[in-house]
Amino acid sequence: MQVADGRYLNRSYLFVPGYPPQWQDKLQMTRFEREHWLIAPGEGLKVFETAFGVLGINICYDSEFPLFARAQVEAGAGLILVPSCTDTLAGYWRVRIGCQARALEGQCFVAQSPTVGEADWSESVDVNVGAAAIYAPVDRGFPPDGVVAIGELNAAQWVFADVDLAALDMVRRDGQVLNVRDWDGQSAHVGTRVDRIRLD
Repeated sequence: MQVADGRYLNRSYLFVPGYPPQWQDKLQMTRFEREHWLIAPGEGLKVFETAFGVLGINICYDSEFPLFARAQVEAGAGLILVPSCTDTLAGYWRVRIGCQARALEGQCFVAQSPTVGEADWSESVDVNVGAAAIYAPVDRGFPPDGVVAIGELNAAQWVFADVDLAALDMVRRDGQVLNVRDWDGQSAHVGTRVDRIRLD
């Protein structure tokens, strides 16, 4: 969509009954968006406090970058919504793997909602590949593969499941692993010297 200053943004809207429409703009552009469509990145992350709980949105490619979801988890999000549009099986899997990684490291739920099928009337999104799914932390009390529910590949369908955001508090406090708590532990090793060892 074009905004007042003339930039084009990739924007995902959130509709909640009784409230004006809210949105999250995409922050990380793909090559195609940047080089061909001239889409600009949005500014800043949001979380939305709803009757269901606190949620965030990562649009498609954003889900492949951990710091976006991490900031939203730190701001209280228990659910990350990931609308996506990919035109290849590889693209779908990149977003799916990103979603599952965000659920793992953020000990949160992630709902992936891709466009599917063919849209011959639109050169931009003429082919759409994906499967909707809901992912969870891989820990006690959750599915061992982290998949709460998943649809069929390229099927236009509803995928839904009951998710218990309160269960996230338990796993973040007393899970088999404590990804959320231990996140900062990696900082001691990142940004320091990396030793390169030749073994040839």
